[in-house]
Amino acid sequence: MDIVGDDVGWGFVVRGSSPCHIQAVDPSGPAAAVGMKVCQFVVCVNGINVLEMDYRTVSHLILTGPRTVVMEVKEPLDC
Repeated sequence: MDIVGDDVGWGFVVRGSSPCHIQAVDPSGPAAAVGMKVCQFVVCVNGINVLEMDYRTVSHLILTGPRTVVMEVKEPLDC
């Protein structure tokens, strides 16, 4: 999914490690608009496999990357 950031950000929070998961999604934010859901786990960010990275590293990739973040997520974990 391609998430285009707005003035506030991308509208989601990543937590956990190996793999990280989506902890929160702003219902009015860009991530919700493209179908991101709480508890999905993060596989790739901008073409980089992040399955074995912690949320700090994944967040850094998102924050330092382009305005449009390309993410691959998988269906919810039990969280």
